[in-house]
Amino acid sequence: MQIYHYNENEKIMHFNSIIVNNLTADNTGAVNTLIWLNIILLSVIVLYFVIRVLHSWKGKYRSIRNKKRAALKKMQEKQDISANNDEAAIAMALYLYFNEMHDEESDVITVKRVSKTYSPWSSKLYGMRNLR
Repeated sequence: MQIYHYNENEKIMHFNSIIVNNLTADNTGAVNTLIWLNIILLSVIVLYFVIRVLHSWKGKYRSIRNKKRAALKKMQEKQDISANNDEAAIAMALYLYFNEMHDEESDVITVKRVSKTYSPWSSKLYGMRNLR
């Protein structure tokens, strides 16, 4: 019977030999990384220019749209003014018509003085001033 002495250093050397034997010295990982970094960089640059162009088109479209809205608003204001004048004339006619139907009222105005009622809040205000 053989006694096999297993040394810790042999174990480490065995694992290191497995790792070294399975490694290949190629640059595919580095090449793939560089390719993908370039693709991402180019897509960000293209996206920047697309957004910049769309933003300028949006500004031109917005200025045209604002001019159209301003013209529409002016037209509506002119129509509103004439409509408001018509409404004011109708309201005045109704007011005069309904005022004629009422009794004549005297033009005397009576002012009656009302004494102030006691409020506990006013007395608390004076008490707050005497804080020491």
